[in-house]
Amino acid sequence: MNSEYLFNRLKESYRAGVNHTPENRIEALRSLRKMVTEQEGPLCEAISRDFGKPYFEAFTSEIFTVVHEIDYHLKQLRKWFTPKRVSDSITTFPSKSTVTFRPLGTVLIIGAWNYPVHLTLMPLIGALSAGNTVLLKPSEIASETSSLLASLFERYMDPKVVSVAEGGAELTTELLTLPFDHIFFTGSTRVGKIVMKAAAEQLIPVTLELGGKSPAIVHKDADIAVSARRIWWGKTMNAGQICVAPDFAAVHESVYEAFIEESKKVLSQFFREDYRVKVNYTQIINETHFDRLSNLLDSSIIKFGGSVNRDTRFIEPALIDAKWDDLIMEDEIFGPLLPVITYRTPDELTKHLLKMSAPLALYLFTESESLIKQITETIPFGGGCVNDTISHLTNPSLPFGGIGDSGMGSYHGRASFETFSRKQSLLKKGFWPDPRLRYPPYSNSLIKWLKTWIQ
Repeated sequence: MNSEYLFNRLKESYRAGVNHTPENRIEALRSLRKMVTEQEGPLCEAISRDFGKPYFEAFTSEIFTVVHEIDYHLKQLRKWFTPKRVSDSITTFPSKSTVTFRPLGTVLIIGAWNYPVHLTLMPLIGALSAGNTVLLKPSEIASETSSLLASLFERYMDPKVVSVAEGGAELTTELLTLPFDHIFFTGSTRVGKIVMKAAAEQLIPVTLELGGKSPAIVHKDADIAVSARRIWWGKTMNAGQICVAPDFAAVHESVYEAFIEESKKVLSQFFREDYRVKVNYTQIINETHFDRLSNLLDSSIIKFGGSVNRDTRFIEPALIDAKWDDLIMEDEIFGPLLPVITYRTPDELTKHLLKMSAPLALYLFTESESLIKQITETIPFGGGCVNDTISHLTNPSLPFGGIGDSGMGSYHGRASFETFSRKQSLLKKGFWPDPRLRYPPYSNSLIKWLKTWIQ
């Protein structure tokens, strides 16, 4: 079946009212939950075949998080669906005003390879919860997972509610010509611009979840041991192939040596097994990404780690001594390489950070409330943590999204429901009263009376 056929079928079913009622939406979400929980083993195996992600990491980041999000929507959906009464105005009294979230229609979700289940299904949850029909396009780079998802959706989900289209860049280009009611894209800033440009031709709204160089700031008052553990936990997850990984560490010069030594201890503790047996460490997705990361290593001053094996696409986490103008600081790394830069004062740090594109995340390790206030009020970023990394993504009450080059729009929890909804405003009046003064011809006395309200 070609993409146009799938789109037309989904559009027709949306117009017929498929997935509009709360009961329809709950049924779709429960079917999705059943698919993920019953097939978690095969899904984790497919992810492992794509790029060696260990079972624990695949289960916790790709399965558990998705089921947790589904359960949150199942619990909240009826409340979100209910029209909300808003206050009346002097200009409309007496009347009843409500705001209702309505589905957008038929939406396109383009997933990403680095979390091929999570980043495909998380936005889908919001789209189904909001009452849409959905065309899913998983990443062809994670081909094993993409193929399995396509077959599982045929078994578990109503194709008139969700359909899957498999293919590469040519298919994506074709999909972007279709008149979807919304496009949700996760991927690089470069491709995000292509998606947005194509959507603009048809005035299709978009949500873009992109990336950027997310800093981890370690101030002089931080617990260095805990900071190092939490930064390297975030950096080595999925071998650094995650859009919110700490891209680099900016460390106060007074604790630089301590951070370097703690980092060496942490890496030795985290990966006591032989990396190459891949018991607890993910490989790089393909040779193109491997070569890019290897080139960055070749141009860097390595303080610890950094061994590579092209045959297995293995790159050992690397602790790198860096400067602001080094090659490795130009673009998002998207791998297990952590440049460490020093700063003298918060003002010097913010000056450098403001020269960079707004990151998707920012992590600040400190006990200073004044520094927290200074950094969070001065530096634009999508979301982040104080004294942790990545964990903000796991709270469905926190919207997740970027700003500028790191994206636009947000999702997770209620934010997902609202992203895939439109707000419908409705004012309801009776036939009485019907004051004559609202109709022409207008009198000067009415103008005088109205002016008294704005004095």
